[in-house]
Amino acid sequence: MKKFFLLCLALAVLALGLAAYRWKPSQWKDTLVMPFHKDEKSDFVMLKDGESLRDFAKEIREKGLVVDSRNLLYWLTKKGADRTLRSGTYEIKSGPSWYVASQLKDAVPTYVSEIIIPGALPGKPLPFGDEKAQREVIADDNNYPEAMRKILPKEAEDRAAFLLPETYALTEKSLPALVKSASTAWFEKFGAKVADKDTAFRTAVIASLLQREGQIDAEYPLIAGVIENRLAKKMLLQIDASVVYAWYLLKGEILKRVLYKHLEVDSPYNTYKRAGLPPSPICVPSAAAWEGALSPDKHDYLYYVAKGDGTHVFSKNEKEHSRNVRKYITKK
Repeated sequence: MKKFFLLCLALAVLALGLAAYRWKPSQWKDTLVMPFHKDEKSDFVMLKDGESLRDFAKEIREKGLVVDSRNLLYWLTKKGADRTLRSGTYEIKSGPSWYVASQLKDAVPTYVSEIIIPGALPGKPLPFGDEKAQREVIADDNNYPEAMRKILPKEAEDRAAFLLPETYALTEKSLPALVKSASTAWFEKFGAKVADKDTAFRTAVIASLLQREGQIDAEYPLIAGVIENRLAKKMLLQIDASVVYAWYLLKGEILKRVLYKHLEVDSPYNTYKRAGLPPSPICVPSAAAWEGALSPDKHDYLYYVAKGDGTHVFSKNEKEHSRNVRKYITKK
């Protein structure tokens, strides 16, 4: 009877203890009750660049995925998740803090992919956001590496040329985040290759011409060499791509083919009538176009004609050029 009484007493104490656990503060409830609650759910939570782990834990709590953010912070640290978490978006199943921390320990974040396309027009170079919003973000110095700001032009449309076309993985769909990523990528690749603001701007203009004129990366240095040769001889550049841009600015029309009548347009971008380079970049150049503009080939070519297969044939004088025009253009 004594043993039976002690057993009953022990069971009674255990039952009272379990009941007490259920009525203790949230950290006890989090530990004992949540694994069995009926409202199990999952949600997406984003860890932003530079965000503290404490704020991340609070956001998880606000989403209703854990009961206590402080308890979650403890378990994230205990399980080593504080050392492995990277910025990005995580899908999290609700549960006790140790369970959520276990998920995050080995979780791989997802990202938003955004593409800046080579040859994009300077007025709207980014894949989302209206033109006004894009201009404001591109004009903001805070969205560029500090060391890069001294070579940047003032106008947003001109700065667009300094965003490197690429696919970027962002933690969120954000214009500032995209500009920061694209400008940083450009500066890491080309920042050391431009000596000053004037050099950077001139190179950007030439790179934009190459991007629109050429279709094959290997020809960019060749075409850049032609541009430099013609500038040195004070010849008109006579670049069709700049005429196309002039028509777009004045008429809102993108020409599919440049005819003689189009060459009469009155614009500083009409390189058939205005000497020198256009006043600003005509598109967002690719990395290959920048490389071509920075390292033009040394040769004697002054002319080139599109062959119709994406490549060009180059010539040193007007006689050779006329022969190539008859061969590749007039026949068509």
